Amino acid sequence: MKRRAVFQGVLAAAAAPAVPAAGPGPIQLHTDIHVKAGHEQKLLDDFHNLFLPRIRKAPGFIDAKLIKFVKANVGKAHPHFNYRLVQVFESEQQREAWSVAEGHKIAWHTAIESHLQVPFDAYLYQIAAEYKKSSR
Repeated sequence: MKRRAVFQGVLAAAAAPAVPAAGPGPIQLHTDIHVKAGHEQKLLDDFHNLFLPRIRKAPGFIDAKLIKFVKANVGKAHPHFNYRLVQVFESEQQREAWSVAEGHKIAWHTAIESHLQVPFDAYLYQIAAEYKKSSR
């Protein structure tokens, strides 16, 4: 799909200056998506049954979440996006390797992209600071 190739090239070019080759990780990729009407339950099923089992095997994978938009507390809701997929990897290089891996074809194209109504937006973030609740 030409759109996918263009998107990957744009993302790689945009990420290059912000993420040094040996830069400190981890990173998050936030992908805003609009799920087709009637596809929400199938998306959730595919996320659990197709996406997660494959991405968990990717080197450097830390976490993935599929979050559903509820409301805009400040500002306006985006008119097109009703879900966000968040993927966390130890580094951008590992995420990029995952994006061209065989498992990614099923994990992304079948489990997620096939349920989308409009083109998605994706934003790469490097984690600058975080807090993790202690298990104590």
